[in-house]
Amino acid sequence: MNIADIPFNMKFKYGPNLREVAQDQLSMLEGMLYIKEQLNNNTYDDYEKSKRYGLLGYFLRIIGELEESKKYLNEAITISENMNNEQSVFVNKIRLANTYQWENKFDISNQMFAELIEMAETDPNYNVYLDYVYQHYGKNLFDQKEFQRATDYFNKALEIRLENGNKDLISETEHAIRTCSYK
Repeated sequence: MNIADIPFNMKFKYGPNLREVAQDQLSMLEGMLYIKEQLNNNTYDDYEKSKRYGLLGYFLRIIGELEESKKYLNEAITISENMNNEQSVFVNKIRLANTYQWENKFDISNQMFAELIEMAETDPNYNVYLDYVYQHYGKNLFDQKEFQRATDYFNKALEIRLENGNKDLISETEHAIRTCSYK
């Protein structure tokens, strides 16, 4: 399952604190119920279950249900670990670190991001996620009011994103850099 497969508006924008805000919270809630109903059907293999749990954890964070977010993300991580799907484990750990960040549990989020950055910088299997880890760690630092360090990580993400040419991701990172400059 991909986000585009959900028949509800799951889109979001970035607020002034660089956090995702649902464009239509009611529609996002309906989309999460849709995912939960699919999981209750129990017709999916572990790969599809882990994707759905990961998406639920992600969207639950966006609407502020942080305990539920952690529950679903940890379930996605467990299933992915059992399948040896290390890419999925990695992505869901980024999402989980963001949830701890939103709880202001920076001791946990900082440690998780440090491990994720090291993995992405040193292991070619995770190098494709390097710009995402830099971007999300920058947001983590932003929440801690470490604006210069956050900008440094946003610039690292921007450099990679400019090479890759994804205009949406470039725009997101440029917005984050501008936001830091106002602080």
